Amino acid sequence: MYQGADPSLWVSLFLKTLLFRWYVFFFLFLGFWLLRRQVGMSGAIVRFILSFSGSYLCEWSSSTPGGWFPFGHYTYLPTTVRNELWIGHLPLMDFLSFSFLMVASLGLASLFWRLPVREVFRLPLRRVFPVGVAGVVLFTGIDLVIDPVALRGNRWFLGQIYYYPGGGSYFGVPVANFIGWGVLGLLIVILWRLVGTIFPGETARTGREKDGAIDRWGPVFLWVSVFLFNFSIAVFLGEYRLAVADLLVLGLLFALLWGLRWAWPVNGEKGAGQ
Repeated sequence: MYQGADPSLWVSLFLKTLLFRWYVFFFLFLGFWLLRRQVGMSGAIVRFILSFSGSYLCEWSSSTPGGWFPFGHYTYLPTTVRNELWIGHLPLMDFLSFSFLMVASLGLASLFWRLPVREVFRLPLRRVFPVGVAGVVLFTGIDLVIDPVALRGNRWFLGQIYYYPGGGSYFGVPVANFIGWGVLGLLIVILWRLVGTIFPGETARTGREKDGAIDRWGPVFLWVSVFLFNFSIAVFLGEYRLAVADLLVLGLLFALLWGLRWAWPVNGEKGAGQ
């Protein structure tokens, strides 16, 4: 998108991006910091690079002419190219978001099973499978809150950067988009676990296994902050039906988590599943 541009333009646009998308970078840095506390600097960097790459490929595939996998087809509008960095035909901030949303979702799911996030990456799959499933559900569910608000970006400071040519049944968003989030979420969890398989000894704690309140509640704060940010915008826009739907989604997600937690305990806990 900036072919042949002076390098100073890239620096200027990056600084503009930091200011223009301050909320995305706040969530991004918080998510990276929380993950680094669990798996160390190198483990967090590798996982974020993998999720950035996978997210970009999925976004690129769905938003190119004729593309549809995995989110269904949509089109980006380069309305903010003078205010933020775009990589190809995608805004930088868009495919960065998936990484911190997965940190938040896995962290919240892990809290329900009273596990540190790092255990999701290193314990046998049969023991942490329900936690991974719950993480993907939370990751997909938060988009039910995010995407309808983002689609109305022309009415707040996001800007109208994309649209669905065929429309959609959920406040303008097609169901295929949410299916795509589930597919991408599953891909990210698999890739992040593979990193733990390749580097089974990774830890930021040098043998210290006790987690503090930040490790337990930091991802919850991140997930809830993203929810409240988008919920508040829906209310600000006067989209009260959407705001009510957001609350119903929140209640449904937590009901599903409690049900899954009760039916599928881990770590030798007693429950309906044992």
